[in-house]
Amino acid sequence: MEEWEPEVIARVGDRKLTASEITAWEASLPQVDIPQEVRSTYIRYWVEEELLYQEAQKRGLSDDAWVARHLDEITRDLLVSRLLEIESGGIAMPTPNSVDSYFKQNSSEFTWSHLHLEVEYWRSDDRNGMERLRSNIQRGRQSGIWTGKVGALESGRISLNGPSSTVPEVWSVVSRLRVGEVSQVRRINEDFWAFKLIDRREQGEPQGIEDVRDEITMRLMEETRSNVRDDIVRKLVDEYRRSGRLYWSTQPRQAAVDGSEADSQVVEGSKP
Repeated sequence: MEEWEPEVIARVGDRKLTASEITAWEASLPQVDIPQEVRSTYIRYWVEEELLYQEAQKRGLSDDAWVARHLDEITRDLLVSRLLEIESGGIAMPTPNSVDSYFKQNSSEFTWSHLHLEVEYWRSDDRNGMERLRSNIQRGRQSGIWTGKVGALESGRISLNGPSSTVPEVWSVVSRLRVGEVSQVRRINEDFWAFKLIDRREQGEPQGIEDVRDEITMRLMEETRSNVRDDIVRKLVDEYRRSGRLYWSTQPRQAAVDGSEADSQVVEGSKP
């Protein structure tokens, strides 16, 4: 009889799913408390996939031509991606000055695609506490004043870019507010909510530098990665051309009228 291994959660043939792997999977999820049914579903899916995989191997599908062709395509993509990742590993983050300069040169590109709202919100299951809180805010007191049930209040600030960025019940309230206005306490999904509009930008209005700083940073990083790729390709073109290992043409070779092979136009130094 096989000895039981406490760390092993499931086994199919020689393949094992361990408690450590389950823990690592749970840590990758946004949830803190993983329900048992979710964990059970994950384990069952692992077992089912492993059963099917081992059956496919038993039938010799590892040597199947279709599988081999697609494995080659996937491997090529992975290797190229890894090469570029390694070569781009030393890229520094764009400086604040470079981001500001890009924004100044391209500011006309950056406008709000939808009605954009900056909203402060308060949520609780305590309606009386919410009503008192709203009254305090209306009288100009600090938004942190809470006289309802202890631990029953959640608050924060959110950015909403168009109606698709939140549930319809919230959008119908906040989109009608004026800047600085506080909404009535509304019941939404079993809780009581209040909203205060901090800023409002109409569709088509210019965006500020702080609104697009992250986007510009990503653009500049991508531009740098593209330049790195171009540099690698140029060097390899030169290397392979000198050794006679590179040829490409703008059009396929065609047979001449007399049956001999016609010359193709060779393009050197361009990207294939």
